[in-house]
Amino acid sequence: MDLILWIFLGLTFLFWLAGWSVFVRFRTVPAVDFAATAPGVKLSVVIPARNEEDNLSRLLPSLRDPFFAPHEIVVVDDHSTDRTAEIARGHGANVISGSDLPAGWYGKPWACQQGAEAATGDWLLFLDADLVVAPGGLRRLAALAVAEPEAVHSIGPYHRIERTYEELSAFFNAIMILGMNAFTVKGPQAREIGLFGQAMLLSKATYAAVDGHYRVRAQVLENFHLSRDFREAGIACRCYLGKGTVTMRMFPGGFDDLVAGWSKGFVSGAGNTPRGAMIGISAWLSGLIMITIALTFLPLADSYQRLFIGKLYFLGVIQCLHVFRHAGNFGFFNALFFPVSLAFYQTVFFRALRRKKTGGKVSWKGRDVA
Repeated sequence: MDLILWIFLGLTFLFWLAGWSVFVRFRTVPAVDFAATAPGVKLSVVIPARNEEDNLSRLLPSLRDPFFAPHEIVVVDDHSTDRTAEIARGHGANVISGSDLPAGWYGKPWACQQGAEAATGDWLLFLDADLVVAPGGLRRLAALAVAEPEAVHSIGPYHRIERTYEELSAFFNAIMILGMNAFTVKGPQAREIGLFGQAMLLSKATYAAVDGHYRVRAQVLENFHLSRDFREAGIACRCYLGKGTVTMRMFPGGFDDLVAGWSKGFVSGAGNTPRGAMIGISAWLSGLIMITIALTFLPLADSYQRLFIGKLYFLGVIQCLHVFRHAGNFGFFNALFFPVSLAFYQTVFFRALRRKKTGGKVSWKGRDVA
């Protein structure tokens, strides 16, 4: 039994070590010199919005950036039943009333397509309505456009936690970030880098080169498929973490919204994750699961094995703290008791997987999605 336990603990350490391969090169949007002349970028901000009156009340004021003024703000009102259009107009946005959803299209791709067609700027910045842009954030994004105009730039928003139940999003947020395959040992040179769907910046010419959202019209997570289209067209995809640039608060509506939101398309996202990133993520999660299992051996272990198990758990906490803190303002105790969030992630993920296999649907904002 002693030998078997030591082998298990040794393998656990190796999985923990392998997990670092997917998050050793985190990077945020580069800082800029705000005293310098603002970049001459004609930027159209495009916001698809369906029943987003509360979120737009936070996002739109944040776009009044004293360091950089966008050319225009286009809000596509996707058949909202609340005051979305009124709030958007009140903040000076150009509101487009979305037309009926064509056959074969999902809501967000269709709204984005309409917004892009209505935009008059040379650059498009697609933003989800639940984001908030930090002061100076638009200036930093404009600098990205100038520095590498031929690329597509996407930003994974920094997750703002305000209520305890939101801490349960930790592993979902982390895996969403790691699934982009952009922060591995290879960094920007990795193959099959994805795109964050919440904030995406690109020139209008680049957008037209892949027929806009037309090819991804029937995709829940259109960002995964867009990245493939861009790569096939020889266009580089760049990913950044949003701390200091773009933040979000996900699922403020409560625990049920959190479960439904992460169930929406997360299985599809896992299926579209690049192989290298999936191996690294699996190693990371396997190491944490094995660390949790190792705790059950404490009554059978000798003093040296107990000490080793304790050290392994400490290493797991340090690793989770590193990843969680880059994803959002997740608390220390979330990392300290990581098996709780990990168990929640596994439960929701496999529940969604079972639902997909049985042909079930997930409802989101009044529509059924795969």
